[in-house]
Parts: sequence; structure tokens; C-alpha cells
Amino acid sequence: MFRTLDMLVEHLGPTPGPAPPAGGRLRRWLAAPGAAPPGAADDSVAAGVCVHLLQLCDLQPQRTELDRVSAVLGHSIGLQAAIVAGLRPRRTDDFLALAETSLRLVALSLVRAHQVTARPPDPAEPPHPADRSHAADPARADTGEPGSRPAPMAAVSGLSRSDLAALVDGYRRESRRPVSVSLVNTPTTGVLSGRTGDLLHFRAHHEPVFRDGTVRWAFLANTVPFHSPHLAPAAEQVRRERGFVGTLPPAAALRIPVYAADAPRTLPPDADLIDEFLDQVLVRPVDWAVASVHAVTDAGITTVLDCGPGPAARRFTRECLGAGARALRFTSIRRPSGRP
Repeated sequence: MFRTLDMLVEHLGPTPGPAPPAGGRLRRWLAAPGAAPPGAADDSVAAGVCVHLLQLCDLQPQRTELDRVSAVLGHSIGLQAAIVAGLRPRRTDDFLALAETSLRLVALSLVRAHQVTARPPDPAEPPHPADRSHAADPARADTGEPGSRPAPMAAVSGLSRSDLAALVDGYRRESRRPVSVSLVNTPTTGVLSGRTGDLLHFRAHHEPVFRDGTVRWAFLANTVPFHSPHLAPAAEQVRRERGFVGTLPPAAALRIPVYAADAPRTLPPDADLIDEFLDQVLVRPVDWAVASVHAVTDAGITTVLDCGPGPAARRFTRECLGAGARALRFTSIRRPSGRP
């Protein structure tokens, strides 16, 4: 994996903005606690690379718990981990070849997504109406939760999905700012994506909605607006670089069902797995509230095994399943000791 990252850094050449850590650098970070400088993984490129590497480590063959897995579903970038799990290579060399391709796809996509969103606005884009608040000034704007720094993604909790969609639709018509609902994590928790300034303006525009604390707003740590039309050019750029990424097996080679996170469906046998990743992670919104319920009921799941990192997807799934979750066993692939 370290060699794969070195190859990616060489492929990218001088890269403005965040870039994946070189293999030798990441090796030092992992070998010596505290070796990584403060903020080394604060951007979505480095953070996403580390997340995917962690999941690949957990998905290595001969893990007894994984032998009992009967279907897989991944939240956001976790879709790629789900695809790797669904292919279930048994030989170590086959797994490592798959892991290298998977890491190249994830890391390159993160870099291109950052580059696309860092570009200045298109001069041909219609000008925005004059701001009616101080929201365009991040230094003066109310960002919601304490410690929440302005970013291109923000979580909104306390509104139904239909009410949040109505707020966004009305705002887009009035302001012509491309804010979108990028994730529905639970029936009352959604995530918005857009330019940071547009999200600040959205919150200020709807200040009465957030005033009493019933509806809460918190910017996420992401530095890329995932699951939004903003990243369509990044997806197309990665498609042009498929020669570097390599090939994934056809979806027909999946040994267990892999469920999509954008709708209640399994990946069909004729699906292109690279296209599915690019579309579902970069462009299409996640509907975890629908997808998780469908996956659990469709596959007759009795145990939910969470690959992390962190408990967020497990928590979302519990809330989405509601009372039915009591019949399920929830567990994590990572034990407190650090061993599965």
C-alpha cells in the first residue's frame, strides 16, 4: 500500500492543494505515535486515504468474522470497502492486487474532487443576488455548533427529510445557490453540500429555523462537498484516468450481494464497479434511511458488523431501523483490544 501511494504521488506530480501522503511519510506516521504533524489528516484527501487503508486491513482474508458475512453495505466512501468485501478474494496475492486498485481509485478520486472544488467560480455562472446578511463573511457568521468551522458540508438534525428538502428547494429557487441535500442519514438527520459560503448564507437565511435549538446545525470536518453535482467533473476526470487506476473485477464476480447506498437496490451483475464508486461517492446523494432498512430486511440480517472507523454508521442504522433494531445484534469488527 505504501508503494501504491508513492506511485500515485508520482502520477499526480506537483499538485496544488491537499495531496495523499507519500508511502514513506505515512509509514513514519504509523510507526511512531505522534510522528504526524498537527493537522496532517485534517483534509478529506489524507483522511479518506487513512479510512480506506484501515478498512482494507480489516478486510484481509482469513478473518473468521468476515467468513460469516452474507451481504454488505457501505456508507459514503465505505461503499468501496463493501465492494472489496463483496468480492471476497481468498488468496493473499489476489487480495493485495484488489487492494492496490481500490486504493488508487479512492485516493485519486479524493484528489480530483478537491481540485475541482478549489477552482474559482465559473465567470459564466449567473451572479448571486446581493446578500441580505453577514453570512458571506465567515469571520462574522454563526456556524452553529460550538467549535464548528465553516466547511462545504453541514449536518442538520431535527427536521424531517421532507421539511429539509423543502427548505433547500425553496432556497435554491430564491438564491440560485447550488446547495443540495447530500445525505439522509436518519429520518431526522440530513447533510447539506455546497460551497462553504453558500452554506453559511443558507444558515443565515434560515436563522429563525435554528434559533430555539430544536433544529441543530453543525459543519462537518470534510473539505470536499461529497455526494453533490459539484463533483461531477471530478468523476469524469477519474474516468479519463482509468488506465492509472487499473481494473476492478466485473460486478458479476461479487460473491455476496453489495447494496447501494443511494437507493434500495443491489449492485446489478452488469454494473461497472468503478462507475458505481464514482457516482455514489462523489455525485449521488446517500439515502441511508432507505438503503439500510432495505439491506437488512432483504438479506434477512441478524447481526450488523460495523467496520468503522467510529460508530456513526452503526448509530444511523439503529435509528433508521427503529424498534426493529432490538432484534438485531450490533457489533464492531474492532474490539477494544484492537483485535477482531
